[in-house]
Amino acid sequence: MTFHSMWAELLPIGRSSASGGYRRFAWTGADTDCRAWFRQQAESRGLTCELDRNGNQWAWLGDPAAGDAVVTGSHLDSVPDGGAFDGPLGVVSSFAALDELRSRGARFTKPLAIVNFGDEEGARFGLACVGSRLAAGQLTVEQAHRLT
Repeated sequence: MTFHSMWAELLPIGRSSASGGYRRFAWTGADTDCRAWFRQQAESRGLTCELDRNGNQWAWLGDPAAGDAVVTGSHLDSVPDGGAFDGPLGVVSSFAALDELRSRGARFTKPLAIVNFGDEEGARFGLACVGSRLAAGQLTVEQAHRLT
């Protein structure tokens, strides 16, 4: 799948007809559609897609248990009426980079993951970077459960 065709699939998801901006808030229907798109992208490339206990999606090439992984990606949620490229650019670019490396015959000696961090923009619960903070141990599960 090309960079442009990935964008074509994502562009209508969560777009507000009133403002023209995007409303891809975490844990909403638009977010569910974005997550389904991520899973489809991963599976179409033969990657193993996992959902961690924090709601982050991981698309793995190789065995994550081998350690010393290379991880790239971003998020798919948006701020209220955000732009099309904020967040998704990092995810789309990661899939496109993997496609390009494979087309050049690259050999991977370490596990590689593309990640979609959940609730990075903080549009629903007033705290940015929830998914990555949880993954890094900078936010506890108990603190996250108190977000409203």
